[in-house]
Amino acid sequence: MKMRNWFIASVIGTGIVATPAAAGAQKAVPVVTVTTIPYLNGGIGDDEAETIRSKANDFSLHLTFAEGPNDALTANIPVVITDARGDPVLAVSDAGPLLYVMLPKGRYTVTAQAHDVGETEHVTLDGKQGKDVVFHWSSPSM
Repeated sequence: MKMRNWFIASVIGTGIVATPAAAGAQKAVPVVTVTTIPYLNGGIGDDEAETIRSKANDFSLHLTFAEGPNDALTANIPVVITDARGDPVLAVSDAGPLLYVMLPKGRYTVTAQAHDVGETEHVTLDGKQGKDVVFHWSSPSM
């Protein structure tokens, strides 16, 4: 990934900057660090989702965002993760459909919002294995 793109993503914390991949090659999904918390954000399309999922063992928290009766993956979800004291450790304005975060052992609160509906999950990470959390919303009313 170009240094300029990395710098922009790190400074404004908007998520990954996709880089084109050669046809048939595995897509490059860069790790983005905001403050000191590395994370992967993306998963639009099967190739990108597969690439992110292949990195799951490197991250302690695996968030998936879905909606509707068919569990369709969704993106552009604002997410805030706070520690046990309530201090924010990560905020991503456009997460999803997959957000993998490298957090140390501890207790966290994850808040995500879609269609003006906020959801909160309390997560305890033991430092030994990754934790999967799925946020699911009903389809927006039309």
